[in-house]
Order: sequence, then structure tokens, then C-alpha cells
Amino acid sequence: MANSLIRGIDNIGVCVAELARSVQFYRRLGFEVLFESDRGVTVALGPAKLFLFPAQPGDERAVGRHLGLSGNPPGIDHISFLVDDVDALHASLTADGVDAGPQPSDQDWGARAFGLTDPDGNNLYFLRWLLPPFGKRSRMRPRNRHLVSPVIP
Repeated sequence: MANSLIRGIDNIGVCVAELARSVQFYRRLGFEVLFESDRGVTVALGPAKLFLFPAQPGDERAVGRHLGLSGNPPGIDHISFLVDDVDALHASLTADGVDAGPQPSDQDWGARAFGLTDPDGNNLYFLRWLLPPFGKRSRMRPRNRHLVSPVIP
């Protein structure tokens, strides 16, 4: 069975308009550069790895996305990072000059979270579960083997 052969996600590839700008942005979030090549840069924070690679000339326009799940085009909508202290991270990013958006808030789907966009408009969320995800007290339930997506207003 194929699903028993997959161990996890190794990295998420993110196409960027300006590679150096994006590497600097993710370093400000706490990512470290693991590997650089002529194809791109792998950055990591704990087990989360992103492969940042440049758009081809003439193809630098970003797909328009909004924070929240409604009204966005098909494709990967966001990346959510699990953090220990959402409020401390938000305060630290804000103090470092990163536009971290509105203050973190408790979500009705069981997490405390905030969201922001990277320089290319990719949605990034930072969250800490208040309740065990998919636990007895959670309103989130698997449906047809697909997860119900959380909504961050």
C-alpha cells in the first residue's frame, strides 16, 4: 500500500520572485540556510524545510491569495507552522520589523494562531493547539479521509 511507504514531507518548494529577498525574509523568521545551489536554497527551522527557488524570467508575478481559505485559487493555500508560544513569536517578529499582521487570537477550531504573507504573497500561519487536534473535544473531524481545513479570519 503506497501510504505505508511515505514517511512524511521532506520539504515544500516555494517559487519566489527574488531569491535573496526571500532567503533574508525566512532567516528573519528563524530559518537557517541548509544548502545552496544554482537551483535554489533550502532553509529549515526544526523539522520544517522549504526549498526556495527563483521564478523564471518573465514569470515573477505571484498568484493572488488572501489570508483565510475563501476566495483563493486552486493550489497550495498556506503553510502552517507549529510553535510553542504564538504570542512571543508575534511580538518578536514585530519587534524585528516583520509585518506579522493582527495579534494572535484563539480560533474556534481549537488553536491560537496568527497569519502573515511572505514577500511573494504566500500565506504563512503560526499556531499552537489549545485542544488536541481531532481529539474528543475538537470540532474538527476527518471526512472521507480528507481533513477539514481550519479557517483563520
